[in-house]
Amino acid sequence: MATGSAMLGKHPDLSAAQVYLFAFTLGCTTGVDFVASSMMGVAGTHIRGGIHASPEDFLWSLTSYAAAATVANLILGRLAKDISYRGYSLLGLGIATVGATLCAVCNTPLELSLARAVQGLGAGGLFTASRIIIQLAAAREERRPLFMGFNIGGMGLAALAPWITAVLVEDASWRMIFVVQAIMSAAAMLLVLGSYPRRLAASLAPWEVDVGGMDWVTVVLLGMGALVLLHGLGDLRFYELASSPSVSVTPLVGLALLAAVFVHQHRHPDPWLNPRLLFGRRYLAGLGFYTLYYFLNGLWAYVVPTMLQSGLGFTFQTAGKVLTVTGLIGCAGLCAFTYAGTRLKGQRRYIALGYLMFGAAAWLLSQRMMPGASIAVLLPALTLQSLTTPFILALVAGLTYAEFSVEDFAHAYQFKNIVRQIATAGGTGVASLWLQYGEALARTQLVARITPFDLPAGFDAATLASWSMLIDQQAQLIAVSNLFALLAFACVAVALVAVAQRALR
Repeated sequence: MATGSAMLGKHPDLSAAQVYLFAFTLGCTTGVDFVASSMMGVAGTHIRGGIHASPEDFLWSLTSYAAAATVANLILGRLAKDISYRGYSLLGLGIATVGATLCAVCNTPLELSLARAVQGLGAGGLFTASRIIIQLAAAREERRPLFMGFNIGGMGLAALAPWITAVLVEDASWRMIFVVQAIMSAAAMLLVLGSYPRRLAASLAPWEVDVGGMDWVTVVLLGMGALVLLHGLGDLRFYELASSPSVSVTPLVGLALLAAVFVHQHRHPDPWLNPRLLFGRRYLAGLGFYTLYYFLNGLWAYVVPTMLQSGLGFTFQTAGKVLTVTGLIGCAGLCAFTYAGTRLKGQRRYIALGYLMFGAAAWLLSQRMMPGASIAVLLPALTLQSLTTPFILALVAGLTYAEFSVEDFAHAYQFKNIVRQIATAGGTGVASLWLQYGEALARTQLVARITPFDLPAGFDAATLASWSMLIDQQAQLIAVSNLFALLAFACVAVALVAVAQRALR
């Protein structure tokens, strides 16, 4: 801790209240990205209906945001050298405000996809920028208050997003979702202007940056690769590989473009993402655990709302409330870990504990997938999963970046968040593909068990429709149950790897 009464040795002019406001602003800035992604996922069906988009057309609005966010994480470090991370945060929030406003007035799928790309370009790099600012503004022993505010602002807003989304959609309009996002981005800009230390002020104005001197080959390759890969993964929701094998080619093309980025960066004299810094044993181990978590989280975030509404018949607002309650519990758990986590010894065991908790939550849900299951029955498992974040994410972060300098940390964290976008999309795509096959298989087996002797007297079209809906519901619950059971075994396997590995200690 800094000497005297100053909480931050690099910014002794900041009072305790100003430090806490600064920390909360870092979280709110990050929350702009989290909320934009969460609200779109929760209200996707309603937004799609509002612009009369097919599922395939609507997918572009999701992948355009993720691809633009990937590019934002790439250019972040280079822009911040000229305009500072404070300046980058203001620029990103301004672009995100414009993007959200454009989304609110869209009427077609194409318009929404373009507007979401603008929003992603602004909001997609804010998480990385805020996290790097913590490294720049405070010494290691001074960061706990910054992380506390960062978690409360970022995770708290993300937790509130499902409930707020449900209320806005049902009581107002899907357009209000984007209006709220625009207001949130603008409010975060004001907080940044009022709370970020002046030593983070810009050295150049945004219009003075040498745009022509940027490595546009990397920008184009990464942008195209991310868009193709993410859209290819998303396409798995709508096509079966057996009948449309060409669908698998698209993600492979995306991976090839991303590989070309690394080849180009390896040969570049001043790379934006330095491969030599990204292939260390400790970092690769941490990145592996990161990737697994975001993959599992993308899978979980796709399956759980689907299960609550389609499988178990809960209303949109009830599902939103459940997700918000569990999210707030997870936020509280992360804050408790931030306060006391440094006292934990034997970190590998706690990483394993996190995956065992994830696996236990999945197993509990797999055993409770039956019509009529109440929220009280499901809530313990959903709560247990929300409490895995400190062990799987926060602890891995502390170990992965322990030996990085501030400059190297920026490279590493940029790449980590690029991987985050891809891993999350991969988890969503795999979950969707599994449910397609799982539901089709279960439906076939259920229908095969119905014989003419099972038909009641007076069997008519209404009865047939009722039975069909019941079979569809049962098929979905069976597919979800099987997926969660498989996920539980996978988490146990990852926990064993966490205990055995030696890179993160």
